[in-house]
Amino acid sequence: MLVTDFFSHFIFSKRAGALVKRLAWLSVGAIALSVTAFLVVLFVMNGMNASIHKRILALEPHLYVTVNGINRGSTLELHPVYQRLKETPENKAYVYETQDVILRTMDGQFHGAIARGVSAESLKFMVDQIHQMEEKKRRDNVQFWSPEELPGKGEVVVGVDLARSLGVFEGDYLTVVPPEGLLLPPGESPKFEKVRVSKIISTNLSDLDSQFVFYQRNTTLNTLAGAASRKVGIEVWTPDGKNLNDLKKEVEKFSDVVAETWMDRNSVLFFALRLEKIIIGVFLGLAGLIAASSILSVLALLMSQKKRDIAILKTLGLSSQRTVKIFTQMGMMLAAFGLVPGVIIGTALSYYIEKNPVNILPDIYYDSQIPALVDPWLIWGVLIVGTIVCLGGAWYPARTSTEIEPAQALRIKN
Repeated sequence: MLVTDFFSHFIFSKRAGALVKRLAWLSVGAIALSVTAFLVVLFVMNGMNASIHKRILALEPHLYVTVNGINRGSTLELHPVYQRLKETPENKAYVYETQDVILRTMDGQFHGAIARGVSAESLKFMVDQIHQMEEKKRRDNVQFWSPEELPGKGEVVVGVDLARSLGVFEGDYLTVVPPEGLLLPPGESPKFEKVRVSKIISTNLSDLDSQFVFYQRNTTLNTLAGAASRKVGIEVWTPDGKNLNDLKKEVEKFSDVVAETWMDRNSVLFFALRLEKIIIGVFLGLAGLIAASSILSVLALLMSQKKRDIAILKTLGLSSQRTVKIFTQMGMMLAAFGLVPGVIIGTALSYYIEKNPVNILPDIYYDSQIPALVDPWLIWGVLIVGTIVCLGGAWYPARTSTEIEPAQALRIKN
C-alpha cells in the first residue's frame, strides 16, 4: 500500500514534477511499443518459417534413396531396397530419374534446368498437394488444373519462374539438349529432343519454380537416356514427414544404398532462417533494452528531486534497505505498466494474424500472405527476461537513496 501511494504521488500526481511525469509516460510507451514489436515480428517470422517448412514437406519427397552403380529405373525397381519400401502401405515410394539439361526456345533463348522424370502417380500426388495448399488461401485468381491433365508423351511441366525466364507459355515447344552436347566438335550434332509445354506449374518454392522441368518417366526424354548427368533413385513420401532417421538407417543397411531426408537437403535453408530469426531477435531485444533503460532515467531524476522527502521519511524511521525496496518496487510498477500491455497487445495481434493471415504482399513474392505462429514459451521468456531487466534498471538508481543523509538533505533549500 505504501508503495502504491508513493508511486501515485511521486510520479503521476499533480505534485510530481512535469518532467518526471512526462518521462514516465514516454518510458511506459517505449516499453510497450518495443515489446509489442518484438513479439509480433518474431511470431510473424515463426509463421513464415512454418509456412516454408509445410510447403517443402508437402511438395518435396521426404526421403531420397539412391543405389550406387544403378542408372536404370527398371533395374532399381527390382532392387531389394525398393521392395522393402513398398512393403509399408502408409509410405509411398516411386522411382524417379533426373538429369541436367539445357532448354532452347523457338526464339533461340537458352536456359539451364533440371529435368525430373517421375511416375504418373507421383505427379498426381504433387498436383493434389498443390491444390490443397492453394485452396486454403482461398484466392480467386488461382486456376487449378486437374491431376488427370498430366503431361503425356513428348510433353513437360515447367516451373513458373523458369517459364518467365524463357518467355514460354503453355503449348510452346522447347528443345532439350544435354550439357555435354555443347562440347561436341564442329559439324557433329548433339542428341536432343523436342518437347511441348503442357502446363506451367507454381509451387511457391524457389528451387522448383526456377529450375525444374517435370515429365512422365519412360514416355519423354528417352533420347537422352545415356546422358552423363542422368541419375535414378527412389522418392519416399511418409504420412507426416517426421521421424525419418529410423527409416533412413533401415534402408542404409542395404549395400551401396545412400539415403537423404528432406531436412538434410534443406539444411542450409533452415540454418539461414534460424540465423535470420536470431539476428532480428537480438536487435529487437536491444531496442527493448534501450527502452527499458528509460526507467533508470525516471528514477534517477525522481531521486534527485525528492531528496528532502526521502530525508523526512528516514527521519520518521524508514530504514535505508526499506527505502531501496520501495523505490525499486516503484520502478517495477512503472515497467509493468509498459511490459504487460505490450505483451497483451503483441500476443493479441499475433493471434489475430495467425487466425486471419494478412494478404497484402504482391504476387511477385512466393507467398503473398503474412502468417504468424504464436509460441507461448516466447511469451513467458519475454515476461521473465523483461522483469529481470527492469528489476536491474529500477534497483540501480534506487540504491542511491542509501547515500542520502537526512540532516544534510533537510538543510538544502528548495
